[in-house]
Amino acid sequence: MTDLLSRPDQLDEAARERLRGVLHWLYEEAGPLLPRTSLFFGGFCAALRRAGLPVERASLHLRQLHPQFAARTLLWNADAGGAVEQDRRHGVSNTPLFLRSPVKPIYEGAPAIRRRLDGSDALDYPVLDDLKEQGYSDYTIRPVRYSAKQPMALSIATKAPQGFSERDLAILDALLTPFGSLLELAETRRTTGLLLDTYLGPQAGRQVLAGDILRGQGRHIEAVVWMSDLRNFTELSNSLPLDKVITLLDAYFDAMCGPVRERDGEILKFIGDSVLAVFPIPEGQAGCPVATHRALEAAEQAIERLEALNDELAGQELPRLRAGIALHSGEVMYGNVGAADRLDFTVIGPAVNLVSRLGPLARDLDPPIVVSARLAGYLDRPLRRLGAFALKGFAETQEAYALAEPVEQAAQ
Repeated sequence: MTDLLSRPDQLDEAARERLRGVLHWLYEEAGPLLPRTSLFFGGFCAALRRAGLPVERASLHLRQLHPQFAARTLLWNADAGGAVEQDRRHGVSNTPLFLRSPVKPIYEGAPAIRRRLDGSDALDYPVLDDLKEQGYSDYTIRPVRYSAKQPMALSIATKAPQGFSERDLAILDALLTPFGSLLELAETRRTTGLLLDTYLGPQAGRQVLAGDILRGQGRHIEAVVWMSDLRNFTELSNSLPLDKVITLLDAYFDAMCGPVRERDGEILKFIGDSVLAVFPIPEGQAGCPVATHRALEAAEQAIERLEALNDELAGQELPRLRAGIALHSGEVMYGNVGAADRLDFTVIGPAVNLVSRLGPLARDLDPPIVVSARLAGYLDRPLRRLGAFALKGFAETQEAYALAEPVEQAAQ
């Protein structure tokens, strides 16, 4: 902070005093806001205004490492008082909106861009015409450099008749490095969390971030265990081009996983064409009907979505996809297993073994959902007994149940 304040640049003593206020906010007050980039950015814009910069609109453009989105934009308005976020999907860099945006040259390494909107400068980007119509008088977008090779972009605009003074912009430039450093810390943690959520699931990801990273470390929990698998996947993958197989597999996973997430289930892993998920049961509530019913509802919804997907595939002359889902309730160990330097966060235990053995029993069911005897005891839905089966690895036969046939179907 001392180094920043001692730089000659265009910072006279009055400007340095204004700078001190924003630096104090960045280093002493902004910490609790860092987990939420929108709050941190909104607080920074408010601190700029308190320092006398006539900022009335600001935007922050960030690249991000995410399987669905390539970047995101944070937009702040003084009248609204807060910043809102908008994700940008992969491919946005090829859209006319981006190609004609001042963000593009900043991303490519250009220096700061400034345009007066009162007629003295060329309005060479469409956004500038929009801002002028809204009454803004001055606009600038500046690179925010940090350890990554490609910068972020920060724009500010004002409606003040005099626009931004050179002192205003010198203060802003002096703040971009500390602002960028804190923003990078926040974005690094956010990216880490997103990647853990993507590859491990939200609950498992939070536990890893909290320090649950030792091999063998885990918790014994009660959960409804879900396993679904795609039928005849080997034949499917041998008869279609690989890119079509991947597309079909992704569509199948979307159909299965959406309902699980929507009902507070945790998707733990994809095993070939199978999905392993759990619906944790609160401690002391073994047989909790809420988790049990959520799991069954998710299974029914997944089968419905798979049927809707099959209607789409039929129009593309692609084969129908068939799946089976097995559900069981029991105790599992939820934690780290694996080699010393290559761990997996998953669930293990007899409950997982049983649900994997029940899956094939759903092959000829309609809907193709099979539940264990224990889970059946927690349901108030009409069920039909399939029988007692000798399952590999289990000394005793295991009873299995299916949903009762609809009345109109049973009468046919």
